[in-house]
Amino acid sequence: VRDVQKISTQDISAKSLSATLGAVDPGLVEKIKNRKLNIDLENGTRCEAHEYKAFWCKKRCYVWDTTENAFSRLVGLDNGTMCSDLHLGCNNGLSKEEQLLRRIVYGNNDIVVPLHSIGVLLLLEVLNPFYIFQVFTLAVWFAEGYLYYTIAIVLMSLFGITTSIIQTRKNQRNLRGTVASSERVRVLRDTGVFENICSKELVPGDIMELPKHQTVLVCDAVLLTGQCVLNESMLTGESVPVTKTSLPLRHVPYDVKECAHHTLYSGTAIIQTKFHGDRPVLARVIRTGFLTNRGALIAAILYPPPADFKFDKDSYKFIGILAFIAICGVSRGIVGGDVAIKALDIITIVVPPALPAAMTVGKLYAQARLKRAQIYCINNRVINVSGSINCVCFDKTGTLTEDGLDMWGVVPCANGEFDDAKTDIPELKDHPLFEGMLVCHSLTLIDGELCGDPLDAKMFESTRWILQESDCSHVNKHDTVTATVVRPPEGANLTEDTISEMSIVQQYQFSSSLQRMSAITRALGSDHFRVYTKGSPEMIIGLSKPATVPRDISLVLERYTKQGYRVIAMGRRATISDNSAEVTKLPRDAVERDLEFLGLVILENRVKRPTTPVIEELREADIRVLMITGDNIQTAVSVARECGILSTEEQVVDIVVASRGQKERPEIFFNVQSRSPRLSAQNQIFATPTIEDVECGTADRNYRFALTGQTWQTLREHYPDLLERICIRSAVFARMSSDQKQQLVVELMRLGYYVGTVASPFTSRVADITCVPKVIREGRAALVTSFGIFKFMVAYSLTEFLSVIILYSMDSNLTDLEFLFIDICLIVNFAFFFGKTRAYKKRLSKTTPMTSLLSFTPLLSLTMLMLVMTVFQAVAYHGVRQFSWFRPFEPTSPTGYTSYENYSVYCVSMFQYITMAVIFSRGKPYRRAIYTNGAFMFSILLLTAVCVYITVYPANWVLRWLEMVLPPYEWRFAILALALVNFLICFFIESFVIERVIENVLKRKLYKPEKSKKRYLRIEYELKNCRNWPKFGRQLPILSVLQKENNIANNSYSTSVLTERETNDLNILTKLSSEKPEKNGIENRNFIND
Repeated sequence: VRDVQKISTQDISAKSLSATLGAVDPGLVEKIKNRKLNIDLENGTRCEAHEYKAFWCKKRCYVWDTTENAFSRLVGLDNGTMCSDLHLGCNNGLSKEEQLLRRIVYGNNDIVVPLHSIGVLLLLEVLNPFYIFQVFTLAVWFAEGYLYYTIAIVLMSLFGITTSIIQTRKNQRNLRGTVASSERVRVLRDTGVFENICSKELVPGDIMELPKHQTVLVCDAVLLTGQCVLNESMLTGESVPVTKTSLPLRHVPYDVKECAHHTLYSGTAIIQTKFHGDRPVLARVIRTGFLTNRGALIAAILYPPPADFKFDKDSYKFIGILAFIAICGVSRGIVGGDVAIKALDIITIVVPPALPAAMTVGKLYAQARLKRAQIYCINNRVINVSGSINCVCFDKTGTLTEDGLDMWGVVPCANGEFDDAKTDIPELKDHPLFEGMLVCHSLTLIDGELCGDPLDAKMFESTRWILQESDCSHVNKHDTVTATVVRPPEGANLTEDTISEMSIVQQYQFSSSLQRMSAITRALGSDHFRVYTKGSPEMIIGLSKPATVPRDISLVLERYTKQGYRVIAMGRRATISDNSAEVTKLPRDAVERDLEFLGLVILENRVKRPTTPVIEELREADIRVLMITGDNIQTAVSVARECGILSTEEQVVDIVVASRGQKERPEIFFNVQSRSPRLSAQNQIFATPTIEDVECGTADRNYRFALTGQTWQTLREHYPDLLERICIRSAVFARMSSDQKQQLVVELMRLGYYVGTVASPFTSRVADITCVPKVIREGRAALVTSFGIFKFMVAYSLTEFLSVIILYSMDSNLTDLEFLFIDICLIVNFAFFFGKTRAYKKRLSKTTPMTSLLSFTPLLSLTMLMLVMTVFQAVAYHGVRQFSWFRPFEPTSPTGYTSYENYSVYCVSMFQYITMAVIFSRGKPYRRAIYTNGAFMFSILLLTAVCVYITVYPANWVLRWLEMVLPPYEWRFAILALALVNFLICFFIESFVIERVIENVLKRKLYKPEKSKKRYLRIEYELKNCRNWPKFGRQLPILSVLQKENNIANNSYSTSVLTERETNDLNILTKLSSEKPEKNGIENRNFIND
């Protein structure tokens, strides 16, 4: 955070501005003195002022709002600006004076990545709390003369610090090289003349000319004229080129999400532009620098949010517990003048400085194994989190199903009746549906090849016509504002009714919120413009004239969607205008209405081969699997059944929300989906269920909800009390927008789920979901490894603490080289190889690893084991004193700490460290058996042999090195016997008492889901035991969503055309059902408030 500064035009100079903006014209600076600055704030405030106060935090500027008496973030022209205002002055840009004034507010248009010096990086690294504690530790050890381990730790720390600094500086250089860009751009001045300037001088409000191709954008802008094809893969990951159209001239607020098809983003590459005759393609700058989408992405990289994980938080708490134990140890009385040093030494023993490094080992090994599986992780801290995942949300297209679509055929419609389905599309060359397939798309030609949405490409290719982007002669020929035409192939057999050529005049790009796209076209030789609209069947039916919609639309839709086909509806409006100048200015809602329903386009989207076995594995592991898609709900349910998200035993329940008027709360119905809906033969509408039907329920309550984004939104607004229950029992969410997907994930996390989604720090080169169980498997292994290493390091520090406390009682201690052998040869060795045990290769376990170090099981495990360690060290300490050859320790002896007590405690403790390394190296169901870790097993066997050698028959140089005295053989072998019994008891406690009795038997018997800390388990228990909610209906009592036409009713599963009388009948049925609110289970206050 930088200090608050005062920005003013009253006392500026060229010299002061050059410090932040670079070289500026002194004459221009004199002209802007005492002029007001235009300021746009995030809270909606717009003001003009001679001066203002501001500060910068994480590359964002915050300005003091005098009206609100608070700081608010500075924004560009994307907040609260009307679309019509962005078009103002399209022929005249900003003056040089106004541009400089805006540069004072917004700064230069560049994204500066700081490149810290070596000194700064070193300071930032050593100020880490871990290294601060390490410096304290080293000072204590140096004061005690413990030089060997001190030097070893210093060398290890220097290596770690140096490696980190080199890597950090390399990353900063790479990032700076990636984002650094400076181009020459042409901007329009207030004089109407274009001027070449450096891209760093661009400000929000500038109007710039876009080059024809092969240029990277350096700001966020809105397209004012023409069209532009962009490659957005470097910013959004979208592999298909995206076509951008000019912003409509409408007096509505500009919204980045709603106007995404008119917005150009910094960092994206222009592939080509399409212009209006000889007029240039113009765009207005709305955001610069770190205000752009790209700038926000870079800021997120520079200042990532802290990863909050329960395991990490508990580890810090555990360190606090260890510190408390150390303080208790310090309270023991120690005679002599080195009381302070001895006390501090105890703290360094109980709180091991090597703990953070040891904790990283497991994640690094897991990250390396994932990399070998072509799965890359940008943040290894989240690997542990992935081990806790118990809910996975998948998109459908491209994730569960193949990326590409295959054209199956069409079902044309004429005079309100469906014709037979056609699979040979050119046979329909005289049908309006064929014309719509020719022009209603966003395809473009790049180097002679069709580029665009795969669905559009398949649809157009099936017509076998040719798309051409013509030159200016074609523009004059068609008198249109664009030069894209479609023509039949050479030698095509055309009839008198076949259109020989069509031009695309205007496009309204596909919007996920509107679920449709449109194109305004004109046939060669015609004076009339036509509109073709394609989109979801629900939306097109709602926009069509009722008389043109077939009465059996519900049956036809269900027939194809239940087979998993992707169904797109097409409509047209025959004549909208004869004036080409007016056509391009028509607002979208004025164009997309009163359509003639033309028919259905049916595409096949196959499920990927690995999808079903992966989902089966996830479900067998009790990992909840959801589908969140923007596709039709019937298609989504069909694919969910095919790939196993919905099992054959689970009944699908459609949640239908029916409006009862603008002022009344909508009514909700739970309708069991049937494979062959009952239809009335007389009126072709869904038959109304009887009271018995409404009150029926499935026998075993094994049901899953399916709902649309519109239903989700209504539930959030009117039924928030039911949202949790519906989230827990839902499996399919269809027609979901990006915002709604985010809302769902947040709700699932609030319920206690650990949710895995496509938007994660993991990236797989294999384009299917086989990576999901691999990530979960490695995450579980890494989490168990972290648990094991943490418990091992804590037990090691406490065991060493016990040894020191016991020896302190006789004013003795372990020798420096005894400490060194434990710390380096045993602990560091084991910690390094501990995490090399690979993840369990068989099926995922039904239970997830523990995430809390402070839960009952790990605390009981450590407590019991430390009691055992204490007992055996005490037995060794007191046992050696019972022999006749024993000689007590003399504190004043010149031999230092050499004594029988030292030998006994030290030798027993050596084997205790090996014991802990073995028993904490847990195997299945999360990791493979310990013997599969060759390096670790070799280390265990080798060091066990070394410890036996030291205990039984060490060489004289070893005795001198460790400063030990050997007792007779009987006690040496007694130490080995103690170590063996110690191992067997610890192994029995951890393997049988903890893992089997406590974790498997007692936990299951004592487990009460109604008292679980996880909210979703408590609610699931309530649902299983609640027999009166929800109340199922076998068919729909009402159609859920009334579109613009009063006699059109839509819902997620069916769409019916109703006459006025039939609509009134349904309204009566709705009123009757609402008179008994307890039947739908919504107004039952006892249930809502339980």
